[in-house]
Amino acid sequence: MSNKNQEEDFDEEYDFGFTFANEDDVVAGTQSYSNLQEQVDDLKSRIKSLNKMFKPLLENLAKDPDKPMIKWPNRKEMIDKQLKKLESLTKI
Repeated sequence: MSNKNQEEDFDEEYDFGFTFANEDDVVAGTQSYSNLQEQVDDLKSRIKSLNKMFKPLLENLAKDPDKPMIKWPNRKEMIDKQLKKLESLTKI
């Protein structure tokens, strides 16, 4: 077998059938990528909301660490309100 025939056999045998494309064309055009991006955006929004809920509580609790007691009027109503928000944010 000559080198030319070997080269032709090689090209046909090892052509895996792919072509090159831009990443944007491949990724942005897929439905699953769009769906995943929406889910990521939703989760980012939920995390920001959770941060807004808990950061003030923790900062306020840390303000006067030397005082042995905390005055928290209407805490049941406040806690219930935050629990409802928490449930809505973490609902799957």
